[in-house]
Amino acid sequence: MAVRKLEACISDIRSWCKMNKLVLNDSKTELVHLYSKFKNTSWTPSMTIGDFTIRPSPQARNLGVSMDSVLSMSSHVDNLCKSALLGIRKMGRIRQYLTRESTTKLVHAFVTSKLDTCNSLLYGLPDREIAKVQKVQNVAARLVLRISRHEHITPALEELHWLPIKQRVAYKIMLVTYKALHGMSPVFISDIIRVYVPTRSLRSSAECRLKVIKSSTKFYGDRSFAFAAAKLWNDLPSEIRHATTLGIFQSRLKTHLFRQYFNGDASYFIFHQLLCAQLILHVLFIPSNPAHLILPSREQDIILAESDVLVRVYLCHCCACHATV
Repeated sequence: MAVRKLEACISDIRSWCKMNKLVLNDSKTELVHLYSKFKNTSWTPSMTIGDFTIRPSPQARNLGVSMDSVLSMSSHVDNLCKSALLGIRKMGRIRQYLTRESTTKLVHAFVTSKLDTCNSLLYGLPDREIAKVQKVQNVAARLVLRISRHEHITPALEELHWLPIKQRVAYKIMLVTYKALHGMSPVFISDIIRVYVPTRSLRSSAECRLKVIKSSTKFYGDRSFAFAAAKLWNDLPSEIRHATTLGIFQSRLKTHLFRQYFNGDASYFIFHQLLCAQLILHVLFIPSNPAHLILPSREQDIILAESDVLVRVYLCHCCACHATV
């Protein structure tokens, strides 16, 4: 029944195109059957458009986004990374003739613009997919600053004042949310979100919060705009949510996301180094297994693997020097 309705709708579109001296290319029409990856389905619908029978494709391109049947976005991420890395490779050939300012402009034109196009669709994806896009941004940052791939990337992103991919995705979603709340977006977007109105007078009544919908699945429901917008918006500080103009909101939001990421990452880096040093001292002066170190269990889980290798290399080096002497 649904297929017949789609065929009738496309037939009306073909008639409209014909009346306006346009031609609908039936042979280039693509059909994607969307379904949940948690449900096995063997139904493969087909559509008849003009003289052609369209079979379902594993993926289709819409507004530059490759969408697959289960909305995993893996094909889109792969195509995005491939296209962006191609531009970086071409810029790398002429990097020695460019200044830092010129390289930054080229990166924004041919790389950052691609990473930011429809990037809100990346919200809620597994970390392995986000890591692919983050690697592209890291390569672009190394190209601009001309640093080796062995150097830590966080100081480079902080120097360039670039938000990482996850923060850029959150920035885009909250920017669209602000526009929807202030009548600067289409109606179909504004109708998705709902302002939270408590049943009785509470201190949170003037906090400009959104109503968080309940989702049944983490992979699909938590990735929807209705859920993501409300969750991210409610987590913002009150002074950002109550920004009077769009420019003030953008400035405060970027500053908030920038400080939230880089301050936390720097604290973790210092904490990690201190724990590694503490672990080395315990192994050098207390002849016991590094796993028996008196540290909180969570901290041991985070650094034990890396620190154990570090300690063993250090001790092997000390033993080699002692044997040489």
